[in-house]
Amino acid sequence: MKNVKVGFNSVESRIIQLIASEVPNKQIALELNYSQRMVEYYISNISKKLEVHTRVGIVVKAFQNNILH
Repeated sequence: MKNVKVGFNSVESRIIQLIASEVPNKQIALELNYSQRMVEYYISNISKKLEVHTRVGIVVKAFQNNILH
């Protein structure tokens, strides 16, 4: 598995942390004061940057690339 060299803005980083904490999209939206659709958009962008297709993939790649500790 290859490492991915990407940067994340503060919102993306927070969403990654919340996903890793098993927070559902609806709750992420409430916590960040965004629409659920906007959260889904951010997650889609995060997935593309990490080259994964699922929330689990986001967490796995984030740990592999030292985005989460």
